[in-house]
Amino acid sequence: MSVDEQFMRLWTKAEPMVAAYVHSVIRDFHVCQDVIQEIAVVLLRKFPEYDPARPFGAWAMGVARVEILAVRRDRARDFLTFRPDLMEAVAAAHEELSGELELRRAALARCVEGVKKERSRQVLRLRYVEALPPGGIAQRLGVKAGAVRTLLSRVRADLRDCVKKQLARQEMGR
Repeated sequence: MSVDEQFMRLWTKAEPMVAAYVHSVIRDFHVCQDVIQEIAVVLLRKFPEYDPARPFGAWAMGVARVEILAVRRDRARDFLTFRPDLMEAVAAAHEELSGELELRRAALARCVEGVKKERSRQVLRLRYVEALPPGGIAQRLGVKAGAVRTLLSRVRADLRDCVKKQLARQEMGR
């Protein structure tokens, strides 16, 4: 396996935790996306320095902290900023919950795969893969935005129930 493949496998697993952390301390969605991309670039650039004996997620979170501090420094005049000790507490909570989040992510992936109705799968893809808002989905599908919101609400409720059942089955199996 090439170094790039190793990095991509590790980053793919760590990215949801890092993204959740970034989104919890930076409110602007577009700034978050830029920061997450910058974190990935820094991690790739520094990957030869990574010690495989340490968890990649923890290393990525450390890089994320540094990048967030840089953004905070650059945007010091913004209205909403967090104190460094609060940022550390949020990072620690994300690291502590990362195992549970991974179980939930895997359960959600299985549940999404189990969605039987084509229209539901299509709406999920448009909303969460293509990131279209309900109005954009409605326009694409030729339906009313309210119908899209209703369908998304129903599908989310079904997925939420499915994830709960999956996690309960896993808990019973332990």
